Amino acid sequence: MLGPDYIHSLLREALRHCPSDGDGDIYLTATEQALTRFANNRIHQNVAHQDAIAHVRVAVGKRQGRAVTNNLSGAGLADAVRQASEYARLMPEDPDFPGLPEPSPAQSVAAYDEDTADCNANRRAAIAGMVCHKAADLSLDAAGFCRTGATELAVVSTRGADAYHIGSFSGLLVTARSDDSAGWSKGGGWRMDAIDGEALADEAIGKAVWGRNPRDFEPGEYPVVLENYAVDDMLEALSFYGMGAQMVQDGRSWMSDLQGQPAMSPLVSIYDDGLDPAGWPVPFDAEGVPRQRVDVVTDGVVQGPVYNTYTAAKAGVGSTGHQRGATGGPTATNLFMRPGDRTTEELIASVDRGLYITRFYYTRLSHNRGCVMTGMTRDGTFLIENGEITTPVKNLRFTQSYAEALAGCQALSSPAHLNLNEAGVAIHVPAALLGSWRFTGQTV
Repeated sequence: MLGPDYIHSLLREALRHCPSDGDGDIYLTATEQALTRFANNRIHQNVAHQDAIAHVRVAVGKRQGRAVTNNLSGAGLADAVRQASEYARLMPEDPDFPGLPEPSPAQSVAAYDEDTADCNANRRAAIAGMVCHKAADLSLDAAGFCRTGATELAVVSTRGADAYHIGSFSGLLVTARSDDSAGWSKGGGWRMDAIDGEALADEAIGKAVWGRNPRDFEPGEYPVVLENYAVDDMLEALSFYGMGAQMVQDGRSWMSDLQGQPAMSPLVSIYDDGLDPAGWPVPFDAEGVPRQRVDVVTDGVVQGPVYNTYTAAKAGVGSTGHQRGATGGPTATNLFMRPGDRTTEELIASVDRGLYITRFYYTRLSHNRGCVMTGMTRDGTFLIENGEITTPVKNLRFTQSYAEALAGCQALSSPAHLNLNEAGVAIHVPAALLGSWRFTGQTV
């Protein structure tokens, strides 16, 4: 890794090339990661990757210019700063641009584990081999990956911002398949030893075994028990399609006109907290602004979105430190849903007739208002009858408002599970019992 001292001196030197009548900042990401892939019960790929990218922004009055480079030599960064300066003078003025944010120190947070960052191929291979052997013993094919690595983030600006953070990451994804069934599991976080590989293997393999010989099932509206993976999909969609202030200000958010209103079940509380070590904590955003905890939904009542500097200035409030990446609007990326007081087994026992769903697949936005999504179930869909899982069913298509579905939340599990995706979005969620889900057809 590059280290904070080297990064800061490098970026400060580059910013000396900003124009005298402007300001500039550089957001740098440096990642080292290794990946072991397996399929058909064999490891077929082991790769390692390193990259560092500097995102340069120069502001001259109400104009902004940007440049991106992974040439971190002094000359390479200086060229990027000069390019961004030239582009800024060519851009039209943006009357809503408030200028670069004033510096504010971010709280440091522990999110780096050396054993995880330095994990070698033999250790990842041992995990993959364990999964493959378990699957082969039951005449199943296993596929998936085990990944480890670390990411450095830094922001330096002419205004005085000087932020640095390092975080490790790890992940294990398992798919187990037979000719007519599949099971799926995933675990991740910033500590590799927090992932129970054996349990994830058994989870995916168990669902593939239970799911053999699935039967047809009539589409319609049914109560559902959603595993944490399906709930993760719901929160990710709610984040990307409406928790950011830009979408709210544009009238494209599911929470538009709902702030202060009880739009979900009182059991539902959702918040974003970049400092909580139970997620994948990052203490500042791509502008160097400290991340704040934001309560998005509290006891079913919609509170408000997350902000970056630009959208906060338009709203007359302070930034919550949620600029994700160098461009685009603010995004909630370290989300939590408050867990309940039931086990998943108790959620299932509460259903007379409905469906147990492992995860959703190929979900796409159908309509912004209500966050209406279309997609399908995958890798473990089962019929619940009289409080028990009785038989596997074929996967179903759905079109469903995620906000409306959470308005019908009847119970949540007490254990919660961290899902960390490859883009660095961390979502910590329980399983959920929802009163109704709209299934529109059966997949082929």
